[in-house]
Amino acid sequence: MPNLRKTVIFDLDEVLYDEKQYFYVAFDRIADFLSKQSNFSREEIRDKLGADFQKKSSMYPNLFNDLLTDYNLDQNLLTDILTLFSTVKTNLKLYHSAELLLKTLRNENFKVGLLTNGNVETQRNKVRLLKIEDYFDAIVYARQLGASFEKPSTQAFKAVLSALSSKPEEAIYLGDNPYTDFVGAKELGIKTIRLMSGEFRGVHIGLAYEADFVADNLEQASRIILKSQ
Repeated sequence: MPNLRKTVIFDLDEVLYDEKQYFYVAFDRIADFLSKQSNFSREEIRDKLGADFQKKSSMYPNLFNDLLTDYNLDQNLLTDILTLFSTVKTNLKLYHSAELLLKTLRNENFKVGLLTNGNVETQRNKVRLLKIEDYFDAIVYARQLGASFEKPSTQAFKAVLSALSSKPEEAIYLGDNPYTDFVGAKELGIKTIRLMSGEFRGVHIGLAYEADFVADNLEQASRIILKSQ
């Protein structure tokens, strides 16, 4: 029987590392900056950002706009905030199990891709900080295709398949977010694995949004991937 599934495509945030590492360092930088532009303390601003983030989720697009509105600060400060957010410098770490999986896939001669939504400069910065470029044969920042072509659009998945010179039936996609990660991939015929950890672990929005396989952790995901050969 031929080896059909020899391409693995990963989501980035909350799959390969703990995204909160990045957010909370960014919040510190932003709070320090805004405290110098206002009468509000660094601690107050940082704590509000953290609380709003927990309440509204990482997918909420207007976190910083709302912060400026709530504190009656100039909305023109948003440009500076976004620059601070996309240029964070911190020592991000892969999950240990993610590092082991990526090394295993390399040793087993899989093609390995990364497909991520979000601001391109921010996502590039995360990849740089994680020092993971060498693990991947292709990295696709979906927003470069246009905001409307980010996951769950099939265009994002087609782009990474093209970059890997892989067919859908040869690929498995590993993600964690049912809102964005599985609909487009399944439509193309890519097998999907949902990692049931992190921010979206309790979210269930219908069968169409679920993956073909479920894994409680990356060790389980690794076993599913290696059995697919």
